[in-house]
This record gives sequence, structure tokens and C-alpha cells, in this order.
Amino acid sequence: MMTYSRANPSSRYNELVGFYKQMHAEGTQSPSQSVAAKDTFTGQSLLPHVGTIKSLVDQFGIRSVLDYGAGKARFYTAPLFTPTNGGEKVDLRNFWGVNEIRLYDPGYEPLSKLPLGETFDAVICTDVMEHIPEEDMDWVIDELYGFASKMIYACIATYPAGKTFPNGENVHVTLKDPQWWARKFESRRAALGIATDYFLVVFARNDDPRPIAITSCQ
Repeated sequence: MMTYSRANPSSRYNELVGFYKQMHAEGTQSPSQSVAAKDTFTGQSLLPHVGTIKSLVDQFGIRSVLDYGAGKARFYTAPLFTPTNGGEKVDLRNFWGVNEIRLYDPGYEPLSKLPLGETFDAVICTDVMEHIPEEDMDWVIDELYGFASKMIYACIATYPAGKTFPNGENVHVTLKDPQWWARKFESRRAALGIATDYFLVVFARNDDPRPIAITSCQ
């Protein structure tokens, strides 16, 4: 079986990144709706998780964050979030109380530069992992661990998305059950010989109000 890596990703990985670049630039079309480029992959999947991430930031003493797969990251700079102690709304960096937030998305040119050689207290990726081809999953998870010095937070769906690629394929290309994801993150952590904690929030369906939470902190 071929082993892939950041330096040598699968041809399918490269194909999908090309699709994402096209969709970011041109928008998306489907039988039910048309979405303009500016409203495609805005990063809105992060919004339901900002409170949980805030709690983890406080728990782990997080000072720097990498959002891996941030889309257009539209919601980072606007004052949208009310501090826990009240007062005027602030941007996400101030809401979380961190010094630095770095944004990365290979399909969005302004954020496509990978911060190679750098580490961050936390890596977050919401609605990302299920977009990765299964044959590339090991090296992508290894990359997440390589960037994270304290913790990884990942939100993962196990059902088809509402969007499709220009070729008609659903954008959620790796659909696995929660136990598969738990085994994958744990096995890669063991293979790397590290103790970085992970927190997985896995949704069994798109209207599920109670996702399955999986954590390495037992």
C-alpha cells in the first residue's frame, strides 16, 4: 500500500484541493441552490464551537491557536462574541483570550501558506477531517499533532454534506463512525510517541443536537 505524506500527497488529495480552490473562487452549484463565491466555505462551522473551545483554552492555558482548514475565516475579526463576564462584544482572539491565532486553508489562496516549522498550543479543525481522503488521513493527523503542543480540537461529521464538488461528488469523502475516528487519532498519537491531548466532537447526523464527545483525557 502506498504511503503518502505532505511532500507526497495522493493524487486524489491534490485533485480535491484543486476543486476547493475552484469553489472558493467561483462559488458552488447544486440542484437545490447556488452559493456565491464570497459565501462559500466562510468558516461558519466554527461558530457552534467557540464556547467549548474557550473552556479548553482556559483549562489548558492556551496562548496560541492554529485553525487548520479555516475556510475564508470570516468570523475571526468582527466583534461578534460577548465576553463571559459581559460587556461589549469582541473579536474571537479577545473572546478566547489568546495572543495569536493563525489561519490555514489549502483551498483558499490568501490562507494557503502552511506554517511549517512552527508550533501552537492548540490546533482546531471544524468540519475538516471528513473532507480528507482516507489514504491521506494518517499524515494529515500526524501534521495536526506536529503543530499542536498541548491539544487538538476536531469537529467531524459522519454524514454526507449539502455541497458537492464540480464533478458531482459529495464533499464529505471520508464517512466513518465515531469509534473509527477515535482509533485513528489514538493510533497516530501512539505511533508518534506523544502525549498531546485530543478532543473529538463527532456528529452522527446533521440535525443531531447531542454529538458524541471523545477525548484522550480519561
